[in-house]
Amino acid sequence: SRSRTAVRGAMRVKRARKVRKYLRYYRTCHGFRAPYKVLVDGNFIHAVMSMKLGDAKDVVVKYLGAPSKLFTTRCVKEELRGMGKDLKEASFYARKLEEVKDGPDPPAPALDSIVAAVYGGNSERFIVCTQDDKLRKRLLADSPATPVVFCHTSGLQMEPPADAEGSGVASQREHGAGLTEEERNVLGQEEVVRGAAGVRTNVRYKKPKARGPNPLSVKKKVAKPPPRRSGTDGGDAAKKKRKRRGGGEKSS
Repeated sequence: SRSRTAVRGAMRVKRARKVRKYLRYYRTCHGFRAPYKVLVDGNFIHAVMSMKLGDAKDVVVKYLGAPSKLFTTRCVKEELRGMGKDLKEASFYARKLEEVKDGPDPPAPALDSIVAAVYGGNSERFIVCTQDDKLRKRLLADSPATPVVFCHTSGLQMEPPADAEGSGVASQREHGAGLTEEERNVLGQEEVVRGAAGVRTNVRYKKPKARGPNPLSVKKKVAKPPPRRSGTDGGDAAKKKRKRRGGGEKSS
């Protein structure tokens, strides 16, 4: 039992390192910032409940390690309503979530509504949580700027970034190598929020406060003492002075 516990602990640490690495890539290359906006479908909500992992929002926040807000679409809610008693609990949970504005209306498939929400480069910076293999493959192929999270028996997992896997792009961009001027301007900056008329969600990013220099890294200037003249130098100068006086007396 101890060995199993140790293995599980090691796996949790490994998963935590992976998600931190992937999120660092999305922050650096695609401008993601906390609080994260998470778009969930009915299959994901049902999976979290059936596996008894806890409240879907709490599970996502714990996995991402940062404040997050859950969203869904009207098509997802409508799809859950027609699933019957088996997904009644998931349907009730989805009703409490804020809807993404725009997009297709029911009876359009829930898959299409989620694809539409991240279409065009995922300008809203959604993290998509889904159990639909077809949706996961489509997002990885058509929307590389969209992180995809799914529920596994051991907990949540994130798909490796499609546009960085095996190419070293993440590590290069984190160090600024091979970046365009536009990408360099994105690094270290907060998400630019559009005007109130064009905002699709109500999540805002906090601007970092200006900080002064680290007092520990600022060294105080130490005044250097003036150089001292040695005793021999003074003696030589005195001898020279006496010689000059002596020479003057002889000349008179």
